[in-house]
Amino acid sequence: MDRCKEVLFWANEAGIKILNMHFNNGVYFTLPDCKVWINEKFEMEFTELLIDSYEELNKLANSLGVLLCIENTGNFHIPFVQRSLDRLNLYDNFFLTWDVGHDAKANFVEEPFFNKRIDRIRHMHLHDYNGKSDHQSLYSGIVPINSRLTFAREHNVSVVIEVKTRKALEESIIQIRERFQ
Repeated sequence: MDRCKEVLFWANEAGIKILNMHFNNGVYFTLPDCKVWINEKFEMEFTELLIDSYEELNKLANSLGVLLCIENTGNFHIPFVQRSLDRLNLYDNFFLTWDVGHDAKANFVEEPFFNKRIDRIRHMHLHDYNGKSDHQSLYSGIVPINSRLTFAREHNVSVVIEVKTRKALEESIIQIRERFQ
């Protein structure tokens, strides 16, 4: 919590208006027939701690004028994660980052979650997924880039091209200019 608060103060000082956070699923044990998530086994306690932490961070974020957005990391299709996020969805100032490359890597199983919560999406991480790795140059994989950019435009969602190299960023910008109207 101390590190999160420190980052919120830093974001405020730097003029950053959206701060992205990941939802930690916790650990799991693989049994012969299934995965058992510890946070799901103790879901009531997990959700209580999540809500307490979110309330504290969100109160600080609001006082600093920073939006907190929770990003999918290939986990928004997990039932206990969805239930926890739905509890946070009760807050007026709960927002989401849709990482479309992570969604593609998860076989687009997170897209229905986002389609039901369009009013909560404030930010998008845009990168491609080529079947092996995400954070690839735009238009080099299976993410419907134009569709995602159109969604962002129509819903006033900020977008960051989230690739890992300068070359990939330059290629992505050229491709957007050529392919997206």
